[in-house]
Amino acid sequence: MISGSKPTRSRKENSPVFRLVLVLVLILPLEGAWLTDLKDARKRAFEEKKDVYVVFLATEISGACVQFKKRVLSQDLFQAAIADRFIPVLIDVPLKQTPGVISPLAANRVVAENFGVVRYPTTFFLNSKGIVYARETGAAINEPLKYAAKVIRRSKDQVARLKLIEEAYKQDGLERAKSLIALIKSTPRGADPSLSAEHLEELAKLDPGDSLGFRKDHLAETGFTDLDRAIKEVFHKDSYDQVIKLVDDYIIKFEPKGVLLQKALFPKLAALNHDKQTAQATEVAEAVIAIDATSAHGKLAVQILRRLKSK
Repeated sequence: MISGSKPTRSRKENSPVFRLVLVLVLILPLEGAWLTDLKDARKRAFEEKKDVYVVFLATEISGACVQFKKRVLSQDLFQAAIADRFIPVLIDVPLKQTPGVISPLAANRVVAENFGVVRYPTTFFLNSKGIVYARETGAAINEPLKYAAKVIRRSKDQVARLKLIEEAYKQDGLERAKSLIALIKSTPRGADPSLSAEHLEELAKLDPGDSLGFRKDHLAETGFTDLDRAIKEVFHKDSYDQVIKLVDDYIIKFEPKGVLLQKALFPKLAALNHDKQTAQATEVAEAVIAIDATSAHGKLAVQILRRLKSK
């Protein structure tokens, strides 16, 4: 810079959003803004009528988590930008376990397990009542303000969703039912099932015979989530008979069709194949392929069937 000249400002520095966030950085107490106690965060969110933004990291083993924390989460601009809507919580999970040594963060493993976290980083969005309304896995590391805008958009979408729910309940009969179905179908991935429980009860009253055919399909999808979780818990223990029973019980109870049936049958096929029950595995492979030979499960079933028939 030439002596005596005025420093030039970039477009970003001149933008109203940048100036607003800069003011927030100067006036907000950002030191220690991230909480580590989820119970305390939920209490504060309820009192302040804010959402909770929970980030699970594993900085001990994950370079992506280290960079996410360094380049986004720890930045004052990011913290200031989301402060109006969120109580932020950072939970670092120690995945390495040394015999005889208890990490001071060991309790975080239990919290992560309760949330069903299996990959890091994973983030959850909770409303002021502490109920999860959205979940994201991984992090596309943008500059702090861009990432803050993405986080804030989740909260805005939830507010818009609440308004749509209000509008739906102003309608009557099947029109209300159709609006509620659309809302339930658009529920973000990872949202707590309790968010839709009340609407499902209302649907049962509005359409007791399930003429719209939604409740049965929805129950089948919910049941599949439970099935998938149960299979993951037992499959690594070589409990093939248990996997087969779980799948058969699910199919009998929920009568899934199409893609859902194919997804349910595939672990049964894998169990039969591993257990060298060739005849039964061949039958299930053919059933999977008959549903859709071009899907990922269908293509894998084709490969398994070829090997089965070559024996």
